[in-house]
Amino acid sequence: MTVTLATALSNVRSLLDEPQAQFWSDSELTNWINQACSEIARKVEWKRAQTTIAVTVGNQQYTGPADMYRIYRLEFRPTPGAGGTNTYTVEYRGYMEMDQIWGINQQWPASYPLYYTTWKVPPNLTILLYPVPSQAGNLTAYYYQQITPASATTDPIDALAGWEDATYDYAVYRALRKDNDPRWQDFKATYEDKLVAMVDATRTFQDQAGTFTTGQSALPSWLVSDGLY
Repeated sequence: MTVTLATALSNVRSLLDEPQAQFWSDSELTNWINQACSEIARKVEWKRAQTTIAVTVGNQQYTGPADMYRIYRLEFRPTPGAGGTNTYTVEYRGYMEMDQIWGINQQWPASYPLYYTTWKVPPNLTILLYPVPSQAGNLTAYYYQQITPASATTDPIDALAGWEDATYDYAVYRALRKDNDPRWQDFKATYEDKLVAMVDATRTFQDQAGTFTTGQSALPSWLVSDGLY
């Protein structure tokens, strides 16, 4: 369920016991609500997105998503008619590590890229592919996305559904700390506890252990299967 900025402000003011703006303005509380959403997205990495980047023949460098925190996974798919039904995972390597792969031939061409590295920062993050693709296609970038700040009272706050109360705790602790009210420490502790719980609950959005049980012992499923199960 989407929570609007107006509802978030009302909930924060209820916790502050200040229904109408007196000490804290709506503008201040809005800033703290948006800061909470941004910090939670950075630390929990719950906001996930994907985008398609067109790949052209002979071009090694591409610009990553402008609204990203960091990339999780990169895939290459050739255009239809040129192996377009195949999807190739492009593995990440650090810039210095790439010397062990491309040596002195950084522009070596091949049908599709096997590795990528990055330089600069968003919104101008540069993605370098290797080998340099000799056929067109598309990169699919799976990444952790930045939030969209709420400004109008009808805007939804960019918080994970079911965890909006963490943003309220953050805004309240910031407001009370400004007022030198010692209760800010209680709200900060509650906020940080919820942050830890969010990391545990949303890392994979499921509760399976991912193990294969054999008798009295349990082993990771990837260690005992061929990847089909």
